[in-house]
Amino acid sequence: MTRSAGKRRSSEAASATERRLLDAGTRDHYQDAALYDFEYSDRVEDILHYRALAAEQGDSIKILELGAGTGRITVPLARDSHRVTALDACAPMLESLRATVTRLGLGESVTPLEADMREVPVADEQMDLVIAPFNALMHLYRWSDLLACFREARRVLRPGGTFAFDVQMPDLEWLRWDPDVRHAVTKFVHPVTRDKLVYSTNHNYDPATQICHIRIYYDEAPPAGRRFVPPAAPRRLVHLAHRQIFPEELRLLVATAGLELRSLTADFAGRPLAEAQDSQVAICGKPR
Repeated sequence: MTRSAGKRRSSEAASATERRLLDAGTRDHYQDAALYDFEYSDRVEDILHYRALAAEQGDSIKILELGAGTGRITVPLARDSHRVTALDACAPMLESLRATVTRLGLGESVTPLEADMREVPVADEQMDLVIAPFNALMHLYRWSDLLACFREARRVLRPGGTFAFDVQMPDLEWLRWDPDVRHAVTKFVHPVTRDKLVYSTNHNYDPATQICHIRIYYDEAPPAGRRFVPPAAPRRLVHLAHRQIFPEELRLLVATAGLELRSLTADFAGRPLAEAQDSQVAICGKPR
């Protein structure tokens, strides 16, 4: 084998590994819908934000939600009498959403849609509001994927309509943490199985791709009074991939997609980006 052929094979193997990691990073975290809901049950500020934003657009407006998941935000919007097309690429999450919609009698207000947010099967200029809450856009790993999504949001919006989303603010110190040390070690009880478990995480960041590969470990909890020691093999290992998106990159994507940036703040209370290091909350408009 020549040196060039060896390099090519090595590159192909690395690319295949990266694709597997990204596929797992897009899906693993969303297979256990009940656990997902349990882990994020304390998030309420974003629900209030998107409800208020919808109310500003009018009564019973048409909303497209990208990355709707199990309906944590979908359901409150539907209860406010809005009509929501709830798009997600993960079947287990949408199955949970459908069950909730049926149980609450919201079938006429919510349309679950299993699809890719880069190719939205919705006709032009049908929506008053498009939202992508809680880091949904961070599963678009290339700039071209993000731009395709932003252009789809513009396409399906009526003139004057609104595209709103929130993503994490990249934390350069956190991204450089030791990838071999477990963090956020937390004991909990699974909401369905009632198993006593320990949650912990670590991660690797690739600055070349701006992707952070997060590992979430679920282990058996030790007996009361005993210190948790990470086992050699976790009971369950979940991979979560998040593309880090920087403020100037967001501004460029919005403008290139033909949208107007109305505001970009650090949280749902509207603080400037310089005053917080957690979120980026954007509100964009389609020109009339």
